[in-house]
Amino acid sequence: MRTAFVPLRLAFVALVAFAADCDHGGGPVGPLVAWPNEPPDFTTLSDYGFDDAFTVGTAVPLSDGWFIDNPDGNATEVDDPDAPLSPPNVGRWRYPIGFTGGQGPAAMYRSLDGPRREMYFGYRWRASLPWQGHPAGVNEISFVLAQNNILVLQMNGPPGGPFHLIVTTEFTTSNGHLANSWGDDPGARQLGGNVNGGNYVVTAGQWYDIELYFKMSTTSTSRDGVVQWWVNGTQVGHYTNVNFDAANPFTEFQFSPTWGGIGSSKTEEDYFWYDHVRLSVPQPLPR
Repeated sequence: MRTAFVPLRLAFVALVAFAADCDHGGGPVGPLVAWPNEPPDFTTLSDYGFDDAFTVGTAVPLSDGWFIDNPDGNATEVDDPDAPLSPPNVGRWRYPIGFTGGQGPAAMYRSLDGPRREMYFGYRWRASLPWQGHPAGVNEISFVLAQNNILVLQMNGPPGGPFHLIVTTEFTTSNGHLANSWGDDPGARQLGGNVNGGNYVVTAGQWYDIELYFKMSTTSTSRDGVVQWWVNGTQVGHYTNVNFDAANPFTEFQFSPTWGGIGSSKTEEDYFWYDHVRLSVPQPLPR
């Protein structure tokens, strides 16, 4: 039986290389940074650098198996020479003045090519400075989706900050036993982290390297599911006693950065940016 991956390296490891091919002229794309906490035996599902032009519409196909719902044109591909992994192309999500809570400006999503009980993902992300947080404290960044299981990364905090990078387990199972957690039980349980002090502070305007690994629990009550995440190479969460809804593995990854909570509206124009995303899973693939 394959055991849960528990990486030993907490330091951020950089690997400098230059790619010969890219969608913008075939020249070097700049320094590439390794994914230091990706399990070494995993197989890549997607390694996407936001090199597609985003058009207005729904279910618009992008490359590498991605799609985007962009009915209002609030998601665009833009140049950012300071992007940390694969400049200059990044995806930018726009929150215009008057944008209401409880939704995201656009949704970009990819199938996981089968039901997944275990996976790793990483991406680069930043929020605009200033950033108007939602009164509910919720500023969601990414999702992994299944029936009865939604795993969320979010920037959590009051409207003016400070903001913390946390994980939410929106499961139908009980997780009230998890350290440094709060919220519904069962239901949406907020995990602030349980190593290196937890409660990792994120500052609007700065790029962050986010990585997460999970493995579902054996049963819905066995308390042996794993959720680990890292920010800029520092491990924030290392939970090995999580209850997932064991009957429902994950099928989709999604960037639909939801603002809030229901209610309230933006009084300033804000943005999220994403630079590169990697999804990987164990082999062999399920049959």
